Amino acid sequence: MKVFTDRLNAELASQHMSKYALAKQCGLSKQTVCNWCDGVSEPKATQLVTLCRVLNVSADYLLGMSDF
Repeated sequence: MKVFTDRLNAELASQHMSKYALAKQCGLSKQTVCNWCDGVSEPKATQLVTLCRVLNVSADYLLGMSDF
């Protein structure tokens, strides 16, 4: 989970995107995104697909299975 949290936070920073903006684009609550960013929880598979589309990254990258 640490890799996911680190990479999610890094992507938000590099894309200059707020947690609120990500939540809005994914159709989720800001609290859900905050929980992911803080390492409290991880997204469900369907949420991960949406998250990857919004951030334009692969699920393998966010989950630490690939470096790109």
